[in-house]
Amino acid sequence: MDASVVARLLEQTARAVYEARGPKAIHAGQWAVLRYLARAGRQARTVGGVATYLGVTHAPASRAVASLARKDLVTVKADAEDRRIRRIDLTAAGKALLDHDPVHRLTAAIEALSADKQKDFATTLEMLYGRLAKA
Repeated sequence: MDASVVARLLEQTARAVYEARGPKAIHAGQWAVLRYLARAGRQARTVGGVATYLGVTHAPASRAVASLARKDLVTVKADAEDRRIRRIDLTAAGKALLDHDPVHRLTAAIEALSADKQKDFATTLEMLYGRLAKA
């Protein structure tokens, strides 16, 4: 199979994970923020922490957090000890939404592969990511 065909298939597969579309949908970057906040410690739950995790500047991270706050999935409050720092926390709705994370569908599809195929797939993705991250 031609490499460009495989590349397009990989791109389509990544898009298929996030089947919901439209202005009210949670987009891939917002899902990544929700996942990050669910795992991050208190000190890391800031716009700066989100930006670092996503590998973006402060502005797009701030927009993603603001969008999630408008959807009542996160709260943003000034830190009690340092008012310059804004702490971000998941709301109960944000935590509940993670039960429906589209990545669960991808996880299930990968788990359906044999152990050998899973290992080969992981190795291939690690190599691809390594090459793309260097560029």
